[in-house]
Formats: sequence, C-alpha cells, structure tokens
Amino acid sequence: MNDLQPLRDFRSEVPEMTDVTRAERAFVTAMRASAPRPRSHRPLIFAAGLATAAAAVAVAVMMTTTPTPAPRVAGGPPASAAGSSTPPAVKIKPVSVAELLDLAAAAPGATNPGPGQFVVTESLMSDMAELGEGGRFLYAMKVTTWIASDNSKPGVSRTEQLEPRPYPGQPLPANLPKAGSVDVRVLCPVKGDVTRRDYAYYGTLPADANGMLDFFRRFPGGGADKNHYLWKAGIELAAAPMPAAQHAAVLQALKLVPGATLVGDAQDTAGRTGTAVGRVGPDGWRTDLIFDPVTFAFLGSRTVNGAGAQVGGSAQLSVTVADAAPPAALGPKQGAC
Repeated sequence: MNDLQPLRDFRSEVPEMTDVTRAERAFVTAMRASAPRPRSHRPLIFAAGLATAAAAVAVAVMMTTTPTPAPRVAGGPPASAAGSSTPPAVKIKPVSVAELLDLAAAAPGATNPGPGQFVVTESLMSDMAELGEGGRFLYAMKVTTWIASDNSKPGVSRTEQLEPRPYPGQPLPANLPKAGSVDVRVLCPVKGDVTRRDYAYYGTLPADANGMLDFFRRFPGGGADKNHYLWKAGIELAAAPMPAAQHAAVLQALKLVPGATLVGDAQDTAGRTGTAVGRVGPDGWRTDLIFDPVTFAFLGSRTVNGAGAQVGGSAQLSVTVADAAPPAALGPKQGAC
C-alpha cells in the first residue's frame, strides 16, 4: 500500500511534521484521487518546507518502487524490505464525508488473483445475540474463507468461535457457547448474479459511481428509508475483494447516499483505531465504515446503538491469494456441489 511519509532532514530548520495543514491535505487528496492505482506497492515520499510564516506551502511528492511487493494485509502497509527503516507516516485528518471516501477510493492494494486461484479473506466478526429472556450478549468469531476467483470450483469456510463479550451495560449470561470450537465446511459455487461473491463477478460490476449505486438497489431490503438499505449494501460491498476500479466505484457511490456523517476516530472489532464515516438508520442505530488513518485502506465496519455503544461489527484482517483451498466436508444439511 501507499504511505505518505515525511522526508527526514529535508531542511535542517524545518521541524518534523506528523499532521499536515489544510492546503497540504487538499493537495494530497487531489494527488491520491488522480493518481493511477498501482498493482505494486509504491510508497509516496512527502515533504513540506516552510520558508517564512507568510510563505506558501511547498509540497514535493516522489514515487519509489519497493524491490518485492508484499502481500496485502488489510488495514496496514506492506512489510518493509529486510534492513530498511520506515519513518513515521504523515497523518491526514479528513474534514468531510466526501474527502474521506475520496481518499479511501484512491487507496491502493487491490487483490489480483489469477484464473482458478482462491481469494482468502480473514476477518473477525461480532454481533448481538440473545440466550433466553434477558440473556443478551455479543458473540465473536474468526472467519476465514477461500473463494474461487472465477466461481469455477468449491471453496471453504472456516469459523472459529471466540470468547463472547458482554453487551454494553449488561453482565454476561450463564451457559454461553464455549470458545474454541471450529467449523469447517465446503462453499459451493454460487448460481445467480447478485448472490455471487467471487472476484470475476465483481469485475463485471459498474466502474462508475452512478452505475454502482444502481447495483446497490438490487440488494434485498426496503422499508421507509430506502437510503438505509443503499448504505448497508455499500458497506457489504466495501468489504468484498474486487478489482480496484469496482472497489473505488463502491466508495464513490456511497458519497451519493444522503445522510452520512464524518464520525472521526473509531475502533474496529480487532481493536484497531481508524477514521470512520457513518449513517444513522431508522432505528436510531448508526452503521460505520472504518478506514486506516494513514493509508485509508478499508479496516472494517461497526454498528453503534442509540446510546453510542458498539454492539457489532467486523474487522478485515487480511486478503491474500492461494492456489488451493484446504480440505473440507459438506455440512450436515448441504447437498453435493
């Protein structure tokens, strides 16, 4: 992924910077939005010099290529080459929903599997559950999926139950499911358009914001607040491994859904702090998208109740490519693929 990093000792009289000014932020936003999304990981080296208090901001952006691209790890930059050192990254604090989504749409790091390969996604998930009357809690699990990039062969899903967490303001109920159980099962290739989740299908989706917004409307859901379901569809697609053009279109389409607000700092289910944008639904609960505060790569999503407590969410830990999926058996009620 691309990082914005200060060039140390650019000028001896200029102090080290960790936050940029409004003018610099606007410049970097424009650069990221207009720059091509590279397949290799190319860190951007950024430096700013101030001659006098009244002088204009001077920004230099320089592209360099790392010798060997590292595998994509969601929410973080690629691993540095052996023996290299990485200076602290410059942080940009978006001031609007549009600016944050523009930066996220321009963030590189899209997965690019070949035919017959598998896209491997590792995530943490948490949501509200009830165990009898008054037994509300938050279940948690780690989910890893292997999905054939071209929908040509069965994949695999591995789910590991983690320690349940208390629902905010309530004690943990008794007799909760025990952590540590693992369920591994076959994922059969999906038939039907909107239900498909493979890379090849995502590559057929519109690569522009308005076309992608029309695709959002094909997701099930309705009710009085149609925009609520458009937002939920966009959040689901933001987590899906897909070509860079379509992923950018998803985030640009979310800009067209009215009612979103800039949330600011937020933690995902893995405890990572990012920058979030959210929208309050008809039930008074807010659904957030969370992005890395430096690279603006997608970190995850979360649900916040009317009291401001986080009651569910997901954290995308990694997205990689594999040549094969692990062995798995059909589930008890699964038919042959």
